[in-house]
Amino acid sequence: MSDQETLHVFTVNHRYAPTEIRERAHLDDDQAVALMDLMASSPGCISCIPVSTCNRTEIYLETVPGCDPAPLLNKALVSAGVEAGVFFGPNARGFTDLNAVGHLFRVSAGLESMMLGEPQISGQLKDAYRRARQFREPGPGLLRAFQGSFRAGKRVRTETRINRGAVSIAFAAVELARKFFTSLNLQRAVLVGTGETGSLAARHFLKHDIGHLTAINRSAEKARELAEILNEGADRALPNRVTARPWDELTEALVDADVVLSTTGATDPVITAEMVQKAAHQRQGKPLFLLDIAVPRDIHPDVAKISNVFVFGLEDLQEIIQINLAARQKQVPHAQKIIDEEISEFQTWLDDVDLRPTVAEFKSYLEGLKDKQVGFVRKKQSDEIAAAVDRSLQQFIKKVLGRSVSSLKRAESRQEREKELELLRKIFLDAE
Repeated sequence: MSDQETLHVFTVNHRYAPTEIRERAHLDDDQAVALMDLMASSPGCISCIPVSTCNRTEIYLETVPGCDPAPLLNKALVSAGVEAGVFFGPNARGFTDLNAVGHLFRVSAGLESMMLGEPQISGQLKDAYRRARQFREPGPGLLRAFQGSFRAGKRVRTETRINRGAVSIAFAAVELARKFFTSLNLQRAVLVGTGETGSLAARHFLKHDIGHLTAINRSAEKARELAEILNEGADRALPNRVTARPWDELTEALVDADVVLSTTGATDPVITAEMVQKAAHQRQGKPLFLLDIAVPRDIHPDVAKISNVFVFGLEDLQEIIQINLAARQKQVPHAQKIIDEEISEFQTWLDDVDLRPTVAEFKSYLEGLKDKQVGFVRKKQSDEIAAAVDRSLQQFIKKVLGRSVSSLKRAESRQEREKELELLRKIFLDAE
């Protein structure tokens, strides 16, 4: 790739940088746009695509051959109001050419994610790509690399099982709940605590067709807000699938529940044995499953002693997560094989990129000759004969182009291929 535009990536991510360093490297939308603008006006830089998430900030660059992007990027970061030093210090990494492409493909496939195989990063890459194209069309190398990364990521997710099974606490809790019942669509769940983890768990419950979900929070307003948000995105055929109840009705909510997920930030248990025992009297022996994913625990240990009540904690969920992570890890070799295939495809495109302008011009030249000849025949002969001549000449052009390209590709070196391209231009094109 050294004879073509060169690709680079500067990355600060969770593998090498702690949270406080990643926070210093983070780019907001205004800074990302400013950086693209500044890099576009930097001599030697063709285009720039920044990507910034909670776990990584990466700056992808395409430059002309021989250009050292580091001083250009350092200057642009400072001008954009970003702490430039973090991208060149011990917590940063840089990759060039096919190594940069391979890194991008692995990121898109979730192989570089904190949660192996997670699909969210693909959407974040697409957002960054769309923003870059709205600002200014990226160079051909970056354009092709990002498009290839989307294909690689999609193939990995569809051809392997790398994103199967829960690897987050919230998802693992819902996956465990699914083991209790044949189907969740006839069951009622109660969510105690509507923070980030609780909200994520609620979305997983809905994704897996929970029959009804009740949100309960010490702040009644937050519980109502979550219920409204979830109902807005729910199936229109199931209105009010999520409802909110006040905190003082928690015991009553236990009476109708099949599964309870508790994830508050309380320092003492919010679900006591007395509350559950009171609810159990009205449940007439119906089993109740309680999932406690809070630290400290939300459910008092004595609750597990109550008949037909089953309590599961973080230890149970961690076991599920470790099993799923091990299963995902086994998919990595298959995923890497797919990525290697896509890198090879990118290399093939790269090897032929210098041919395209001359070949396209040669094709246009031959098609111009064809059109002139067909026009001459049409003046002398019928439309049917002219159409037959047109088809015949199209096949002729196809064969000539095919043989020409094959010959160019067989050149033993880039220098030899450039000589052959120059000869082609001299004989057919420059004379025009």
